Amino acid sequence: MTTRTFTDDQLRRIGGLKWTGIRAKDGSPTIGAWVAEMDFGTDPQVADTMKSAIDDGLLGYQPTWLAEHVSEALAQFERCRFGWELDPAHIRLAESVLLALRATISHLVRPGAPIIVPTPNYMPFLTMPGELGHPVIEVPSLHGEAAHGRGWELDLDGIRAAFEEGAGLLILCNPWNPTGRVLSAEELRAVHAVVSDYDALLFSDEIHAPLVFDDSSAFISYARLGPEFAARTVTATAASKGWNIAGLPCAQVILPDEALRQRWDEFGSEVAHGASTIGALGAITAFTHDDSWQREVLSDVRANVDLVEDALAGTPVDFTRPQATYLTWWGFGAVPLEPSPAAVLRERAHVATNAGVTLGTGYEQWARFNLACSNDVTSRIIESVLGVLPR
Repeated sequence: MTTRTFTDDQLRRIGGLKWTGIRAKDGSPTIGAWVAEMDFGTDPQVADTMKSAIDDGLLGYQPTWLAEHVSEALAQFERCRFGWELDPAHIRLAESVLLALRATISHLVRPGAPIIVPTPNYMPFLTMPGELGHPVIEVPSLHGEAAHGRGWELDLDGIRAAFEEGAGLLILCNPWNPTGRVLSAEELRAVHAVVSDYDALLFSDEIHAPLVFDDSSAFISYARLGPEFAARTVTATAASKGWNIAGLPCAQVILPDEALRQRWDEFGSEVAHGASTIGALGAITAFTHDDSWQREVLSDVRANVDLVEDALAGTPVDFTRPQATYLTWWGFGAVPLEPSPAAVLRERAHVATNAGVTLGTGYEQWARFNLACSNDVTSRIIESVLGVLPR
């Protein structure tokens, strides 16, 4: 089995958001290096399952048996990939990770309580709480020497100060979009030492967990560390990133704590209702079948990371090698690109990236780059970046 590769023209003809959603001001197309989609198609096993369901006409409302099958599949995946012995009865279906977060804020967090978001972080985590009447407290993370050799590290003192302001929820992204960090058990225990001092919950977004590069056992779920962790944690994950099926929403919420699970079940049906039947069938196959396609994807992305790391070494661009995900975080503070790196790259190099400011205040000279692409595209992205740096 080999991953599929496409030309730029083919990717634009296919019409995915990554290659059609951002154009230069003059209408010129761009290289897609932004939204979290892959250029590799999807796992053929997953695609076959979904196509068979379509051929069979399974396009009606969500069948009642589906949620149980998804839960069993995820429990099998967590056990085989990460060694977490989960009871399938502790897993709930959700339309998406974002809808699970919306429900957590709306139903489980004190009305109006601030939400803590360590930055940089996934863009909707910074905007959704405010839409629901909860102010966001951004806590810029530690970087460089302050991060103790990790590249990026959570600012626990800043998180504690935010809880002192009355925050009711900490959003944790692990693996961490966009830095690519996989938080260690030691770090997670340190987070818990802070959270447990307050009347607060933790939302753990683990959607990128299937995309750990080298040692999957290095990833550990926050709620897995003990009952006292699980009692405060809503964990959400999905097959959408790891198998490139984000357009078919189907996520899972893990709730090992009985009391928290009972609270969730009071409103959980509204969160599960919109899950795609076809997406759920794809997730079942993704979680239970041979992972050779995903291993090849990880190998391809790792090779792209190698290219970037080698090319940027010795340049002013700030780049920390990720441990997981195909999303990477590049800093241009030493050579500012005005009005922003994303704008300069879009207009002068025709490369589409995510503007750093959308991932947190103070990151105006950063950009998020997607490396789930061919080696050739990665080489052209690197060439384009180096080409716009001030001489």
